[in-house]
Amino acid sequence: MYSFMLNTHSYLRWAVVIIGIIAVVMAWAGVFSKARWTPQQVTLGRLATIAFDTQALVGVLLYAWLSPITTGAFRDMGAAMKDAGVRFYVAEHSLIMIVAAVLIHIGVWRARKKDSPLQAAIFYTLAMAGVMALTPWGRG
Repeated sequence: MYSFMLNTHSYLRWAVVIIGIIAVVMAWAGVFSKARWTPQQVTLGRLATIAFDTQALVGVLLYAWLSPITTGAFRDMGAAMKDAGVRFYVAEHSLIMIVAAVLIHIGVWRARKKDSPLQAAIFYTLAMAGVMALTPWGRG
């Protein structure tokens, strides 16, 4: 089960990255063109939140129950925090990805409420910066 979920998590990252980058580009294009929020941008925002939420769900399952890295770390958190590789998964990656998912949701909500691509562009960009910085690109 662990291998399956880890592979799922690894493949889902590409959906998050591709949809996220497209959402960022479309939001900033709306800002620079001074256009209103379009139905396509609303749909893309929904797709981005679905991708982030699905990825976060798989990540939480790995984090809390399936990963030998995190479940081992929970037994001795002090030692885990001293090991940079373990700390990455236990604290850094997990925290930033949850924050990124929240930022995407805020961006979609604020953009729809204000009908402003600027709201989405800012939050989407912050979310994707976190994703790009803390995705373990060389692992999986």
